[in-house]
Amino acid sequence: MRDDFARGPSFTELRPLKEPTEGHGPGRPGFPVHENLVDLLAAEKGPPPTEGPVPHTMATCSAYAYAGVGQVGDPGTVAMIMSRLGLAENRCRVFEQRVDAMYIASAAYLVQDKDRRVVILCYRGTQPEDIISILTDADVRPETLSVELAGTRHQVHAGFYRNMRATRHLIMQALERAARGESVDPTEKGVRGDGMEALYITGHSLGGAMAALMGVVLTHEPRYRVVAERLRAVYTFGQPLLGGPEFAEACAQATDERGEHVLRDRLLRYIFDRDVVPALPPRPVGPYAPFGREFHYRRPRGVTEGALTFAAETAIDAVSLPGDLLRGQLRRNAGRRARAAGRSLAELARGPREGGWAEVHDPGLHYPQMDSLAGLAVVAPLAFFAARLALTRTIPFTYSFEDHGPGHYVNALAPPGVLSEFGDVR
Repeated sequence: MRDDFARGPSFTELRPLKEPTEGHGPGRPGFPVHENLVDLLAAEKGPPPTEGPVPHTMATCSAYAYAGVGQVGDPGTVAMIMSRLGLAENRCRVFEQRVDAMYIASAAYLVQDKDRRVVILCYRGTQPEDIISILTDADVRPETLSVELAGTRHQVHAGFYRNMRATRHLIMQALERAARGESVDPTEKGVRGDGMEALYITGHSLGGAMAALMGVVLTHEPRYRVVAERLRAVYTFGQPLLGGPEFAEACAQATDERGEHVLRDRLLRYIFDRDVVPALPPRPVGPYAPFGREFHYRRPRGVTEGALTFAAETAIDAVSLPGDLLRGQLRRNAGRRARAAGRSLAELARGPREGGWAEVHDPGLHYPQMDSLAGLAVVAPLAFFAARLALTRTIPFTYSFEDHGPGHYVNALAPPGVLSEFGDVR
């Protein structure tokens, strides 16, 4: 287990060789990116904000959780970025556990503001260059969740659950100290203020899966109540599916000890356009289903492109499946694909076409689980390379690895006119 710590710089330290300042104003770019961010995060309980500084902060933290050299996380970079956003002089601690033979490559950051009012727990996602991290995603064998939902224990994705558990106990120890007003820095002694007022959990990709599972465990383990009652929201970006329809339904129906539907109302899943990962694991490995509130970003497109997408996907299925499997697979997919295409076309006909974020209220329009392995093996890689060329950039692929990049989520969630994390105007 690796346990490292860093302290975020002050706003003045973020502007070397420039006039000292503790903020920015009109015509004076600087830091913080979001004014009064601590107050926004610690605001009175209510529905979690779906746009503005809070989700943008979570997306940015999730993106920079990938910082590091090789396979070692970098709390210094995360602390610096969070200072730029508005948590000046924060304390940032990272827990990392790695066991290659068990497909464990888990990293979790705890970011605490200097007054100890707010803590963000951010899980790192799949590292593109790390084969063990990738094998974690592929470890789809079911494993029984160690908490009860409506009196029943459910099975979830083994790789995600194992990686979340690898750091859970050290995280909970640190969060319990934060709830008492202690620092997440183990070398910093004493109590400050009334303790942690608000906890947020976040992550991108694999990190989003671990964040969601930690939300499930945290809100339904009685021994974690002192921490759970401070949980404001779970924000995930490009999160894969975690378990079957029964598990998803149990999460939607379950309440915590206060009677709140935390996993239904306070878990927010963001999906950028044709991101392939929220459609995984593919249906051939078993049925999976989403839970929580779903927000989907769509680039502008029309009815014609939706029809072309349907035709292109069907054709790729036909050329990418072995002959013995082709007829049965197409029969199984035809009805489902036709219904999905009809819903998509009807949605386009009813709604605006300018693009942007929209919450999905109709369960029938949730981002669907991938029907076949063709989408993962053929469609998403083709879309990734097509996006690199101007002539093929607008080809209507159903899924794309390109859209999974954490930078897309940061940029799409940035409030209008907000500074970037580097202190310049977007």
